[in-house]
Amino acid sequence: MHYHIDRKTNFSVASITEDNLEIVSAVISVDLHETNSVATQAMSLMYPDALLSGAGTYSREAFLDAVNSLGASVSASLGDGMMSIGIRSTATVFPKVLKLIKILLTEPTFPTNELKRIRETIINNLYEHKENSKAISLESLRNEMYGTGDRKHSFAIEDTIQAVEEVTMSVLKTQHQKMLERQWVCTIVGAEPVVKSFSQMISTCKKGIVVQEVNSAHELKAIKSKVLLTSIPSKQNIDFSIGAPIPFTLHHPDYVPLNFALAVLGRWGGFAGRLMSTVREKDGLTYMIYGRPEGFSGTEQGYWRIATFFAPDKALQGLTSTFREVTNLYKHGITEVEFEKFKVVLRTGQVLLNDSIMSLMSDLHAYHLHGFTLVEMDEHKNKIKTVTIEEVNEVIKKYLNPNTLVISGAGPVSKVKKEIEGFVKQV
Repeated sequence: MHYHIDRKTNFSVASITEDNLEIVSAVISVDLHETNSVATQAMSLMYPDALLSGAGTYSREAFLDAVNSLGASVSASLGDGMMSIGIRSTATVFPKVLKLIKILLTEPTFPTNELKRIRETIINNLYEHKENSKAISLESLRNEMYGTGDRKHSFAIEDTIQAVEEVTMSVLKTQHQKMLERQWVCTIVGAEPVVKSFSQMISTCKKGIVVQEVNSAHELKAIKSKVLLTSIPSKQNIDFSIGAPIPFTLHHPDYVPLNFALAVLGRWGGFAGRLMSTVREKDGLTYMIYGRPEGFSGTEQGYWRIATFFAPDKALQGLTSTFREVTNLYKHGITEVEFEKFKVVLRTGQVLLNDSIMSLMSDLHAYHLHGFTLVEMDEHKNKIKTVTIEEVNEVIKKYLNPNTLVISGAGPVSKVKKEIEGFVKQV
């Protein structure tokens, strides 16, 4: 298995090559963020669907049928200002898939007769989003930490619906031209001939296009501890996002110790963290409670977050139990036993990536997207082997003060609103 990154002036291609791989997977990512606005947010929701609505001589249905008839898949998504096009097929049909992708990227038609369907789909999704308590609790937290121009800010649903009504195909065509003029970050896994043909296709699409440099807005705010509650009466539980901003990027030497500390507190997706063993297992207050760093990139600062949910009548008890564990971590740090245990846990997690070629590609693409070289990527991943307990505990004292946390909750909050708002004053 061979790793390589080929950087050009207007695109770069990272690859994992291995002989005789039958499946090909690739992704093209383009950072489209400039300054966020409700109009930009509306456009971002519509652009991926509009891009897939026709290309060259293909209608939307004909294009998707051409892809599906090859047993392949092509997807498009745009979130937090980052456009991604995913491609997956067998090596045998990949040349045919590449021809379709080239047409999609260079000859999209943006047919006006698709605009009504796209608008209706997005607006319906936005109305459904009003009931998504998990997402809303996170969005409220991020809105508290990031300014309106930042990619992580979300505008009100009703305002976004109105803005969607005003987006035209002309606006979406202009957005596509911007996409062509930005740096493309591409990653592929496959046999060498497949990787070569993919790189050639990207080079053809970008030929003669000069990258337009843009100063993207990034507005991490200084905040104070507070409670943000959104009432969604139809839900049974209150979803919570509890967090605070961290003023550094992925390249900062404190990032790996921070990730280590948060794994001890609430390793995402497992049962090993303190929060799961106490708030869930011992106290029986929730089925899920995790913590991790989020929102970091090679150039932008992120935050740390605890995600969980409690029944309304258990909310105050749940928050008390959660903050007890954060306070204990902040005051006393991690133990030697935890340090040795989580060095194994985190290193094993890295090793397990090798079991899936898709996991390896996703891992490489994330580092590639954030501007890491292969050497820097290895150094970053290997830092877990050399990090010390002193570094971890120092980071905890710097950044994980419970008195700086914002509590964002969404769900049936009306009966416990005063209790929750009073809780933060006691922390």
